[in-house]
Amino acid sequence: MHRAVLIAVALGVAWTTAHLAPPGEIEAPEDVVPLAIRGASVTGTESARPRHTASWVTPPGHRRSAHGSALCVLPSGDLLAVWYGGTREGAADVALFTSRRAAGTAHWTTPQVAVDRASAQEELDRSIKKVGNAVVFPDQTGTLWLVYVTVSMGGWSGSALNVKTSPDEGRTWTASRRLTLNPFLNLSTLVRNKPIHASDGRIGLPVYHEMALKFPQMLWLTPGADGGVADYRMRNLAAETGLIQPTLVPLGDDRVLMLLRDRRPDRRMHTAYSEDNGWTWSEARPSDLPNPDSALDALRLTDGRILMVYNHAHRGRENLRLALSTDGGRRWAAGPVLESAAGREFSYPSLAEDNGGRIHVTYTWQRERIKHVEFNLAWLDRPKALEITAQD
Repeated sequence: MHRAVLIAVALGVAWTTAHLAPPGEIEAPEDVVPLAIRGASVTGTESARPRHTASWVTPPGHRRSAHGSALCVLPSGDLLAVWYGGTREGAADVALFTSRRAAGTAHWTTPQVAVDRASAQEELDRSIKKVGNAVVFPDQTGTLWLVYVTVSMGGWSGSALNVKTSPDEGRTWTASRRLTLNPFLNLSTLVRNKPIHASDGRIGLPVYHEMALKFPQMLWLTPGADGGVADYRMRNLAAETGLIQPTLVPLGDDRVLMLLRDRRPDRRMHTAYSEDNGWTWSEARPSDLPNPDSALDALRLTDGRILMVYNHAHRGRENLRLALSTDGGRRWAAGPVLESAAGREFSYPSLAEDNGGRIHVTYTWQRERIKHVEFNLAWLDRPKALEITAQD
């Protein structure tokens, strides 16, 4: 990497940290509620019998490659998934697609293009080389947000974040808006996982930096009256180098759990905690679970437990497994295996719990398709004897 770029990145990180508003000027978010479980309830009938189904979000022949899905429950109760697909990851023909599964149905709609390189280039009025990771989520007013990555130069470390919103649950979208998160080239902010929500309507989106130094960040977005972005502020967690793609789980009473992907040689999932709704964080510490430099996701279930989906290995993505915690993410018990096959890839999972208490996972299947699995707590807790060990 050129020395000038390294200097610009270092100055940008310093500027971002120096220009954070002191905690006394902006009140730390309060009463964070987990998006996926808002209003959820589980009936006795639904929870009595184990239920598990699997389906395909992407139809056969959709695109040669599909990856990086994100899932959310819409205010209507429908599910919406977003992912990117094309000839391969990073290709110029990659587009972001969405598909919907209406509440009470079992089928996903035909994928629709939400944004591609050409439309992003036109909307942002700048050269776009490729599009990548995206997250989708409703805010507290019901407006749907799509935050996604574009790259104008280099690889993923040369990325920028952009926002589109929808007033009709993703049927139509506003034009893209690019967020300026670093004054020097505005490079290297990426997104992967769903946000937390403050009682005043602000959105706490976990993001991360990848160029030169790799570390997690918090991006606080303030929705405007028109459904767009009124303001945004970044907070760095610069000490946690080598840890990316933070996953946030609200625990209640202003506490939030952060789970982190590990790009360092020890390959362990790391955890950190916030006592003030994601404004400040403890030091990230390694857990007992392995992480093969791969994405994971987690959520707090309606019964208070934390459910995580991840690749249980130090290397490779040949299995996708569930784990449960009853103590806020400090210890984990083995859960069911969703997929496992030597030489295959099952990766980048996204979790959601719907209003009926059913749990949904979408994930990359062989880099070819996006798969969807649905189950209930009775299936998750069915009698089983599982012991899982890390695979080298």
